[in-house]
Amino acid sequence: MDKELKIKVRLKRPKGIDKQLEDRLWMFFFKVGYPELNEGRKFTVQIKRHNVPPIRKQIDVFAKDDETVVVAECKASTTLGRRSLQKDIEEFANLKGAIANSIKKHFGPSFKPKIIWLFVTENIIWSQPDKIRAAGENIRIVTERELRYYVQISNHIGSAARYQFLAEFLKNQDIPELAEKTVPAIRGKLGGRKFYSFVTTPKDLLKISFVNHRSLNDPGGVPSYQRLVSRTRLRQVAQFINNRGFFPTNILVNFISSVRFDSIKKNKLADVTFGTLYLPNRYRSVWIIDGQHRLYGFTDAEEQHLSQNIVVIAFEKLSREDEANLFVTINHEQKSVPKTLLDDLEGDLKWGSDKPHERIGAIAARLINALNGDVGEAFYNRVVQQGITATEKTCLTIPGLKIGIKRSGLIGKVNRRPKVYLLGPFSGATDQETLERARSAINSYFALIRDNGAVHWQKGRSGFLCTNISIQAYLLLFSALIEYMESSMGVDTKQLRPKEIVLGIDKYLEPVLKFLSGADEVQMERRFKVQYGSGGPREYFYRLCRLVKQNFSSFSPAGMDDWEEEQSEENIAIADKKLKDINIEVQKYRGLYIEVDRASTPGVKSS
Repeated sequence: MDKELKIKVRLKRPKGIDKQLEDRLWMFFFKVGYPELNEGRKFTVQIKRHNVPPIRKQIDVFAKDDETVVVAECKASTTLGRRSLQKDIEEFANLKGAIANSIKKHFGPSFKPKIIWLFVTENIIWSQPDKIRAAGENIRIVTERELRYYVQISNHIGSAARYQFLAEFLKNQDIPELAEKTVPAIRGKLGGRKFYSFVTTPKDLLKISFVNHRSLNDPGGVPSYQRLVSRTRLRQVAQFINNRGFFPTNILVNFISSVRFDSIKKNKLADVTFGTLYLPNRYRSVWIIDGQHRLYGFTDAEEQHLSQNIVVIAFEKLSREDEANLFVTINHEQKSVPKTLLDDLEGDLKWGSDKPHERIGAIAARLINALNGDVGEAFYNRVVQQGITATEKTCLTIPGLKIGIKRSGLIGKVNRRPKVYLLGPFSGATDQETLERARSAINSYFALIRDNGAVHWQKGRSGFLCTNISIQAYLLLFSALIEYMESSMGVDTKQLRPKEIVLGIDKYLEPVLKFLSGADEVQMERRFKVQYGSGGPREYFYRLCRLVKQNFSSFSPAGMDDWEEEQSEENIAIADKKLKDINIEVQKYRGLYIEVDRASTPGVKSS
């Protein structure tokens, strides 16, 4: 029932999960400007094979432009779980050749498209064999996480998102129309690094460019440092261009591989060389360091402006760390970089630092990104990425989680005097080993919490379990339980495997898990509703500790005794009486005026 009217009742039937997935993907291709799309769910392609009668194959989503065709198969499940896709992949792969022939026959011999084969899933945990099988058949996998990213950027930048999509799925493939494309250029050095300065057009640069956003976090392009672009700024840029505006500033890029440069003349005094530069002719061969709004703004402008000149400064084969440092340097001076992005970037820019606090921060930042990307685990798709809109479920923040990880000491602590790195329970021989140990343990630990409190976990930020405050508290509890296990059992957890540590604390965690599995929303709110602010996580932590202490009386983390004393009814009554007395005294003085000595306070009139 959707709505009850005076004489009628309006009913509503929600779309099935599979239809919703197909529609989201279809809308993405529509928003990015693919001119030809399938209509409805009954779109089919005729399949012809030798000595077999023709059949028609239903295609979930079909998209075509002048250069590419996308053929997508969609599979969805109402609940997250593992599922074998071997049969589906094999069927899809066996029909690829016949589908390609049918497409080419329909559109004519002059149309030679690059065909992108997609297998799009939601709530399905892919097995490693299925991933290998799909990769071997050149079928690209898109899970709900990647689809959410692409849908989001299509909402942000419209048709410009098509360049991001093609750069991802046609990576390193040739662009025939850019073969032997040359521009006049100057080659020189800046900061000891080779650079090229040249003029080109947005039409050419857009095809070969790519911006590695934090929310996609492509492992092949680590570190990814850019924020998602602002739709408002793109419209402003487009309007500026349409009004005959131009940009006298450079777009800063990086050629990811060596480029051809034919020298014509050298100026020894300036140490620069004039010559001809051959633009790369492959998708995703140019990384935008700075100027993504200026470049993508042309996609919303009138078509003739795509051929106007833009000035580019290009470095050659910069490391990703150098790219990110340049981005932060430029944008920090022009416009402050959001704390969320800086916290996220710490995992890339400070990795391997010899400063203990930077080292721990870098491990924590990478750990959060790893946890967010672990399909099927508790934190999968739960962390808000820069530029991606938060939801009820995607509500955890990178700064909030970093605070929790640092305070817990699970990956180490900083000793103040002298400032040295103190190992934590999950510290390994290297920072990478520390990352993997912590990742395994935290996934296992929070899987217990999520599974026993499934209803509350699903509520996200409207509940009392999967929030920044509660996660910080549970991380503190994890650390306290490990310390208690070490003292009770006389073990050094640094010598144990991560899952052995989780198994070791399981009995101490049992009272908490039991409460979670049986508590309703009212009970959760009564026990775990705490104030916002820095004191909230610690208050929540001690309330968790009280549950543990019911079964293990000797469990008493640092500060627990003082906190319990503060909770005593006698002390609360005394504090309450004092507050009332203060309130009474304040009321007595309401309405009184204060005499001010005019002689000692110049410029102030007495009341």
